[in-house]
Amino acid sequence: MVGKWQLKDHEVEQRLFNRRLATAAVLIFLLFFALILKLVNLQISQFEYFSARSDGNRLHSQYVPPARGLIFDRQGKLLADNQPIFNLTVVREQVVDLDKTLNLLSTLIPLSADDIEQFNTRLQRNRVPFSSVPLKYVLTDEEKSRISVNSHLLTGISIEPQFVRQYPLGSLTAHSVGYVSEINRDELDGLSEEEKENYGGTNHIGKTGIERTYEEILHGSVGYEIVEKNNRGQVMRYLDRTDPVAGKNITLHMDAQLQKAAEEALGEFRGAVVAIDPSTGGILAMISKPSFDPNLFVTGISSKDYSVLVTDEINTPLFDRSTNPYPPGSTIKPFLGMAGLHHEFVDYEFAIQDPGYFRLPGVSYRWGDYTLRTVIGGGHGHTDLQKAIFQSCDTFFYDLGNRMGIDIIHGFLAQFGFGDNFAVDISYARTGVLPSREWKMASRGEPWYPGDTINSSIGQGYMWATPLQLATAASIVANKGKVVQPRMLKAVEGEDYKPFIENPVPDVMVNDPDYWRYIEEAMTMVIHRPYSDEFRDYGTAFEAIAMADRDMSYRMAGKSGSAQVVGISQEILASTDIVVSDLNKDHGLFISFAPAQNARIAPQIAVAVFVENGEHGSSVAGPIAKAVTDKYLLEILQIDFASFEDVGELQQEITNPLVTQSND
Repeated sequence: MVGKWQLKDHEVEQRLFNRRLATAAVLIFLLFFALILKLVNLQISQFEYFSARSDGNRLHSQYVPPARGLIFDRQGKLLADNQPIFNLTVVREQVVDLDKTLNLLSTLIPLSADDIEQFNTRLQRNRVPFSSVPLKYVLTDEEKSRISVNSHLLTGISIEPQFVRQYPLGSLTAHSVGYVSEINRDELDGLSEEEKENYGGTNHIGKTGIERTYEEILHGSVGYEIVEKNNRGQVMRYLDRTDPVAGKNITLHMDAQLQKAAEEALGEFRGAVVAIDPSTGGILAMISKPSFDPNLFVTGISSKDYSVLVTDEINTPLFDRSTNPYPPGSTIKPFLGMAGLHHEFVDYEFAIQDPGYFRLPGVSYRWGDYTLRTVIGGGHGHTDLQKAIFQSCDTFFYDLGNRMGIDIIHGFLAQFGFGDNFAVDISYARTGVLPSREWKMASRGEPWYPGDTINSSIGQGYMWATPLQLATAASIVANKGKVVQPRMLKAVEGEDYKPFIENPVPDVMVNDPDYWRYIEEAMTMVIHRPYSDEFRDYGTAFEAIAMADRDMSYRMAGKSGSAQVVGISQEILASTDIVVSDLNKDHGLFISFAPAQNARIAPQIAVAVFVENGEHGSSVAGPIAKAVTDKYLLEILQIDFASFEDVGELQQEITNPLVTQSND
């Protein structure tokens, strides 16, 4: 009876409890397992996403790039400026799906294949996490509006202001001033850790010309700022800032007016003009033509535009003709003549009877002398050194060069900068070739032959010089042997800049200082010696320069030259049945300085002109040098030569107007 009245069934309750306990255990296990899965998902699968989100709401230290120093000409005209632009930038760490974001952007604004390619290149060299990378430079107002309206869909995308380089004169200073462009990986790898830090936030670096040479002065020092950003990469507030130090402004010796005059004087010709102030070595003008617009490179040149520049094999606009070498032709004759005087192979009375050609003893080959009398059977006749210079008598210099030998020629001409680069701050200029026995053996594996000396004595054969070297050599003659090395930089922040030159070039010393007067007088006759009854007595450039300007108020010393491009016989050149391609015509050259033979005014400008395929130095390159000199002396310096000397006797009546000038 007791079991009938039992109030609890413990066995049933135990089974119920166990079932509930098992159910709870399973539920707890499932919940715990779900928690583990969630943690795995958060910590592993979505780590990058949530890491970026968490980093998005924190303080950021970012670089503040310095303003680049400005570049002015000697008159204070801007040659390189900074202009504000707005760029589309990307913070890669804050963009969840980059491809999707780029596709969305391409529906809002034009994004070319070049934009995407250059952006990917910038991503590869990006060094600092959460730093912005430019996607597209120079947004228009409409493009900025479209981006702003859709900013809620563009996490990590921003519009940022920036100052970038602008070159107001465009192609006029492309080769001399140079340009800046985006830093590439090789340039970054070449920087020290300290320099890399200083280029934080900077996308550009000087690539060529002055921009590259004085990069350290122009760049400045980077600054820093602490900002608070939201998870979209937008700056919420600025907390702290260390201001950057702007790059220093620099002033060049260059004169923009003269630069433009030189460019205009070249006209449609390909070529180069270099003008130097002999007293300071300052480069007043340095033109290479054809040129290009350096502004194209600043924010990244398109493949199409770059292809146009590099595939133009005739004009080669990227090629700097002012600092690359060519055969100097007869422009070296005044220097060779000075070598003959100094080493006593000739004197003021020495003369030859020029038959119109030169032959080495025992050799049948004739080295011809291009003159009118060569065609009709004769040369320059009785010729001394001065006449050999102002009439450009090859035969005289064949003889002189042969007697001096290449060793003396090499040693003496090296003092004028041939085979070297005397320029203080144009390190990229090539040195050309001043041949020697050692040079030929090292470069050609051959001994030096007497015929090599003959060719070198008129600036042909292995001898090559840049227009910059020719202008330098002319300025040394203008200075009567004093060497003032060429330079571009005039002042930094308004203070005259005096570069430290570890091994300054010594002056050219000659046995008799009167030799400088003698050579200057001969070079002046090139331009100012008029026609006479004996046609061989006029200067090769008289007709093209002095006769063309009968009121020329100053004397100008000069020397013409023609550099042969290919071997073409004089018979072919004289033929009316054969057309010689313009690309096979001789190069025309001319060197000069002015005023010359003036007791009261020292030479103010030395000029070298190179005209590619210009054919004649005197008739083509000479007037260009005259136009540049006129611009500088008469308009820029505004010298009134009438108050200093009487030049009335310089322009005489032409007595033989039918005579054609010689090749040089």
